[in-house]
Amino acid sequence: MRITGGTWRGRRLQTLPGSDVRPTSDRVREAIFNIVAAAVPGAAVADLCCGNGSLGLEALSRGAAHVDFVDRAPACLAVVRENLQRCGAPQQQWSMHRGDAVRWLRCRLAQAGPPLLVLADPPYAGDLAEDLARVLVDAGPGKLLGAVLEHSRPLAAGQQDTDGGGWRLQARSYGRTTLTLLRPRLNGRDGG
Repeated sequence: MRITGGTWRGRRLQTLPGSDVRPTSDRVREAIFNIVAAAVPGAAVADLCCGNGSLGLEALSRGAAHVDFVDRAPACLAVVRENLQRCGAPQQQWSMHRGDAVRWLRCRLAQAGPPLLVLADPPYAGDLAEDLARVLVDAGPGKLLGAVLEHSRPLAAGQQDTDGGGWRLQARSYGRTTLTLLRPRLNGRDGG
């Protein structure tokens, strides 16, 4: 697994052994960053259910100002730290948080701070993707730059009226992976 673009392009990343962690493939990661390219430089980014940190590291490589890496597993955060060190990421550009991604996201969105670009790759089994989607759709104006949620099955939150509220929801499939994109609407038009 390598970083696909930016300053650290081609840099190899460590992953956890076994099948408990499913890192985002290079192809899907490239697709994500083609979609969010304009929002990344200078952005505050959250890499939720970060696994080996490939999404957050890719964001830093492409000019994000700061990335919060969030995962429940200490082993994942240890691999993220190793990957950050391999890339030479300055300490002031990242933070790590051990805990529940939904709880962390709710807390962060309740605080004052720059709008957040959320990149989330929760486990395909269970309802975590659905729970994160609900929190994202309910986020108030000015709280999010947008979000990309990786999952394997359709989300009920993604079935909402895409013309309603301040968000545009769109799904794109890449094999067995689906990306749900959440983008702000500007004056009733799509926001990028």
